[in-house]
Amino acid sequence: MPDGITHSNKDVLFKALSRCYENKSLAVYGLNIPKIKVLLPTNYPSVTATEIHAENAFLLEDGSLLILEYESDPRQDDFLKYNLYVINTLRRLHKDGTNVNKVIIAVIYTGDIKTSAFEFDVGALRIQVEQVFLSAFDTEGMYADIKSKIDSGKELVDDDVMRLIILPLTQSDKTHKQKIIESAIDLAKQVRDEQQQLFIIAGILTASDKFISRQYSKQVKEWIKLTQVARLFEEEKVEAVNEAVNEKEKAMRRQLAAEMLSNDEDIVKIMMYTKFSRAEIDEMRMSVGA
Repeated sequence: MPDGITHSNKDVLFKALSRCYENKSLAVYGLNIPKIKVLLPTNYPSVTATEIHAENAFLLEDGSLLILEYESDPRQDDFLKYNLYVINTLRRLHKDGTNVNKVIIAVIYTGDIKTSAFEFDVGALRIQVEQVFLSAFDTEGMYADIKSKIDSGKELVDDDVMRLIILPLTQSDKTHKQKIIESAIDLAKQVRDEQQQLFIIAGILTASDKFISRQYSKQVKEWIKLTQVARLFEEEKVEAVNEAVNEKEKAMRRQLAAEMLSNDEDIVKIMMYTKFSRAEIDEMRMSVGA
């Protein structure tokens, strides 16, 4: 499997993440910015063969554009990469008629990064980023707190969800990161709210894409697909049962209406008992010749 999340899997993850990010705050990460309004797709058609796209792009409540990146090996060239992300996203938004009044670039650094440049300035081009260093986060404390809530059946609040998503990134060692990824996803699978559960797992996969085991990543994505397919199948079964019940109930009401019509019952009384409209009853009257 090639490095990174494939196009088809990114589409699956985008669908899982899009609605759940609405109205979410990133304050728990230390980012003092407005709440998220909408998650933007980042797999735009390429203009050039080397064009690249942001990991996460959001429109915020105040009309700002947020480019959110995760870095485990920061370099000076990253700033040029961020510039491309901004240009590509603004180009598409402008084409779609969406105006942006401000651009924010936020970089979340994994636990092995203690410091990094926050500004790139070469005169005509100046890029400044908001920084979050996950090395300052308490991995064991966060995990224990969230696990305690899930074990006791308590509902996770938004801050708990956002912490669980970035939990694996707080580790400095690659081996430990993989272990925490698996522990975090296993913990997420115990979340009772299915929508919240899927959001957390998809978020973890997106955040840890640069260092997660490819084989494990593939397994989890398949689990997500099967879970969604199974849920859709169950929904279709429930809809089919409901439709059958409704049709049966409607047939019984039609039979009652026909009997009342044949007995010359008052039209208002028929409407009250059968819940049919006057027009529907008149149509039945014509069909039975009453």
